[in-house]
Amino acid sequence: MRDGALPDPRQVARVAPLVVVGVLLVVVAGVGVVAAVAETQQTWTWYFRMEQAIATATPVALALSGASLVALFGAVLLSGE
Repeated sequence: MRDGALPDPRQVARVAPLVVVGVLLVVVAGVGVVAAVAETQQTWTWYFRMEQAIATATPVALALSGASLVALFGAVLLSGE
């Protein structure tokens, strides 16, 4: 790719779903780690942290889920032959 040139839309359509789904997996895994630590510690402080992590990650996960669906449909649409 030359300087100032736009990237190929087909290449972006192939990479975008992988990136979005990867970020979604990281968000879900982060909540899982907090929940696992909360279960090992079994204190109200960690349970509260778990609830905070879930409350914070839920809108992010929903947005990433929607974005992944759009990116996957875009990848299929632009896949060509």
